[in-house]
Amino acid sequence: MWMAPLFLLGLAGVALPLWLHRFARRTDEKQPFASLMFLEPATVRRSQRHELRYWLLLALRLLLVALLALAFAGPLWRLATAPGPAGGATLHVIVLDTSLSMQRGGTWQRAQEQARGLISELRGADRAMIVAAGHSLAILQEPVFAAQRGLLAAAVDGLAPGASRLDYGTLMTGSASWGAGPGEQVLMHVITDLQASASPLRFADLQPPAGVALDLRDVGGDASPNLRVAGIEVPAQDASAALVRLEGDAAALAGRELVFEVNGVERGRRPLRDAALPLVERFDIGEPGAGEHRLAARLMPSDALPQDDAHHALLRRVQPRVLLVAATTSADDATYLRAALESLASPRFQVEVSGAPALATRSLEGFSAIVVSDAGVLDAATARSLRRYVEEGGAALLTLGPRALQAGSELLTGAQPATGRARAAGNAPARVAELEQSHPVLRDSAGWRSIRFLRHVPVVPPEGSRVLMQFENGTPLLLEQPLGRGRVLTFTSPLAREWNDLAIHPLFVRFVAESAMYLAGARVEATTALVGSPVDADPSGRGGGQVFDPAGQRALVLQGTAGSLRLVPTQPGFYEVRGGGRSDYIAVNPDPRESRLEPLDAAAVERWLALRAQATPAGDVAAGAAAAPADAGRVIPVWFWLLLGAALLAFFEPLMANYHLSVLRERRE
Repeated sequence: MWMAPLFLLGLAGVALPLWLHRFARRTDEKQPFASLMFLEPATVRRSQRHELRYWLLLALRLLLVALLALAFAGPLWRLATAPGPAGGATLHVIVLDTSLSMQRGGTWQRAQEQARGLISELRGADRAMIVAAGHSLAILQEPVFAAQRGLLAAAVDGLAPGASRLDYGTLMTGSASWGAGPGEQVLMHVITDLQASASPLRFADLQPPAGVALDLRDVGGDASPNLRVAGIEVPAQDASAALVRLEGDAAALAGRELVFEVNGVERGRRPLRDAALPLVERFDIGEPGAGEHRLAARLMPSDALPQDDAHHALLRRVQPRVLLVAATTSADDATYLRAALESLASPRFQVEVSGAPALATRSLEGFSAIVVSDAGVLDAATARSLRRYVEEGGAALLTLGPRALQAGSELLTGAQPATGRARAAGNAPARVAELEQSHPVLRDSAGWRSIRFLRHVPVVPPEGSRVLMQFENGTPLLLEQPLGRGRVLTFTSPLAREWNDLAIHPLFVRFVAESAMYLAGARVEATTALVGSPVDADPSGRGGGQVFDPAGQRALVLQGTAGSLRLVPTQPGFYEVRGGGRSDYIAVNPDPRESRLEPLDAAAVERWLALRAQATPAGDVAAGAAAAPADAGRVIPVWFWLLLGAALLAFFEPLMANYHLSVLRERRE
């Protein structure tokens, strides 16, 4: 098999050394001479040693020309392989389980030793790669040949287990993307503690991908007694107490004590007694006051798996301050809005009613949200003050009424009044036609189409805004617009009976409350998550927040759907979300399934390994056979070695030629 077979014509060049050597031979020639009577006859001796060197030089030159021609022709050497889809060379995928349970004493050290042993056994054309398997699969070292085993060993030495959970089903699914090269077979070495809780719900999910052989390396050892803090709860009927729940092996209770902390300050310490598990311990926390409080319970001293000896929780007691701005504090719209805001029991808003001129003279930083009834009450000065508050991370809810209609423009967001037919449609009755049900403010979408809107203020949505509700005539009813680090909701119809009947509809209270909660970021429940599970890093919707992990380092946050921020925590503890002039927290704990250290039984392991025979369905085998001929094997180009041999011969040829010429001179003498 050749890459450029036309270069084989260069083999005709071997005729040149043959032609040159034919004329370079010594021959006995007769020369005219006057008389030989005074010369004694002598026998001509031929040196076989000289003749041997002569033919060696010819052979060297012939081989040099042949190697050059063959090298440029690009021969390919096909290695014979066993029949089937796999070739002779092997891609070794070394997967190390980096889940929480691998931190158990001695387990990780055994895992690294197994990986180093596999790396040292690599031979010839085999390749290997290193994969870390936790809540996600990370390729630490791309496939390299055995000669580069140092890169593989460095990747293993620099790896450490984390605090997330490994699902074997996810591992089998993700391994389908690790394709082998031409003529390679894939052998996946899974170095793990074979934890039973890592098995997927469906046993069939353990089936390896087609063409992948499975090698399970159990490094778990004997299961040690393990005790964990399973949870912290503050019951509604006794808000001054925290209940800490312990689960695991009763044998791990002896000689240990439970420490309880509030906001990093120890509030109680209790020695553990022999008891049946689960065990619930009660701690008095008193009245922490308004705000978000960090609760933590820890077991001391640590056991064989110390990473689950602590649990983190949040106690959220907030009373967000909301400023309600109206033309007249005793008007119907102000009364309706205030009643709706104060109707919530949790969180309970602190509502303050004020006139518009106060916005220009007072500090607005302490308010979680500002509600303006009819944005037309804002003049240039108050609009600038309110806009500055929003851009610095605040939030506002505006309604547009007759004053906004007379003003001709909305000073805060820059919304312009519609013209022509759209403006005339504002004076006609309209119904809601479309709404964004996925938005937090509109989760309860039932009832909006039954509300009668007699009039509204038609506006052109500003650039960058999002229409959340619109009428049948296409004009918007509810707009959302980001401003700096904050946001504004604009409702284009006021709370007046001559404009709509929203105020007397049960939907009104829910809409105002949800809008205020969304804008103020007032969550009823604190945010909790498991290590490795995605969570909303900005549940308050402030935007532009920064997230810091329990060690105080900046955490990686990804952009999610609808502009949300998604965090995948990698360690347990409290993540801090800073933005909008305050800090919120996310309590993160390990997955409780990682604390169950029981291994898979031998029968389950055998069933798993038996799935290898079914890994390639009959249809896939047929497809593979059609794609590759029966004698397919690994193809190796050998032109480089031929060219290297030619270079060596080109070096020795002048040496041999010079030596041969010296022999000729000796013979002439």
